Order: sequence, then C-alpha cells, then structure tokens
Amino acid sequence: MMVSWIALPWHFSDFQQFKNDTVVSEAIRSQSQDSGLYMVPNFDPKSHEDESKMEEFHAAMQTGPYAFMIVKPEGVSPSMGSMMAIGFLLNFITAFLLMWLVSSCSITNLTGRTIFVAVAGTVGALYPHVSNWNWWFFPAFYCAVGVIDLLITWSLAGYVMVKVSDKIAGSSSEA
Repeated sequence: MMVSWIALPWHFSDFQQFKNDTVVSEAIRSQSQDSGLYMVPNFDPKSHEDESKMEEFHAAMQTGPYAFMIVKPEGVSPSMGSMMAIGFLLNFITAFLLMWLVSSCSITNLTGRTIFVAVAGTVGALYPHVSNWNWWFFPAFYCAVGVIDLLITWSLAGYVMVKVSDKIAGSSSEA
C-alpha cells in the first residue's frame, strides 16, 4: 500500500484545505481539551432522552457545517519511520493470518487461492470503509479508493503468499 500512496495521486483527491488553517487550528485548540474524536455539531448522548435537543441537533446537522475530526491538541510526530514500522507490523500480522487461512482452505489452484486471499483481505477492510462512508459521511471516492487499493494489494500479496505457502508445504498450486 505504501507504493500506492507514493506512486498514485488518487489518495489525496479528497483532502481539502481550509482558507486559513491557522484560524481553524486556533479555534480547535481553544475549544478542545483532550485528544480524541470530535464532531460538529456536538452531540451529547444524553440528548436522546430530550426531544427538543434532538430536534436542535438534527436541524444543526442539516444546516451545517458538519465535521468529524480526530483532534490532537498537543500535535503529532510526523515521523514516517515509526508510522511505516507500525504499518509494516500491522501488514505482517494481517498477512500471517491470511497465510494461515489460505493454507487451511481446500482450494488447490493458484488462481483460486490468490482470489481467496484477495477477497479475504479486501472484505476485512471493506466494512470499515463502507461504514465510515455511511455513518460519518467520509467521501465516497476516498472510501472506494481505499477498497480498490486493498484489493490490488491483497491480490498481489495473495499470489506471493500462495507461492510461499506452497513452498513451505512442499507442493505447488495448479494455475
């Protein structure tokens, strides 16, 4: 996936810029106390019991603006090294689990086993992308690119994993 983020511009197509991010940053810093998820308009779960507060919230949602944000008032370290290391570890764990799945399945041909890994890997990521689109209004193109990217990633990885799995098992998948 890292190659996709570096080589393909499609991951950045949904990222917009504020007219003045300094003003927005100062507003967020002055209004947020802790790191966490924030939503504008603000939603208080206790409002479910108060019909007038729910009506106010729904009206505010409809008139906008709407924002769903991860806020870190203290900032974050832009260290690509540590993020890439964690990403590699997460991918390794996922690949290990998919390798276990493919070695346990009864599909014997190379194409079928590769498709199995591609579908299993994509399905694991499909739900969060679609759920974020549905519940938090993430842009559809952003979610579609995420799913397509994972389909490509796990298709290529699946082919390699099947070949490695066959070598370890001492057999070979038929094409």
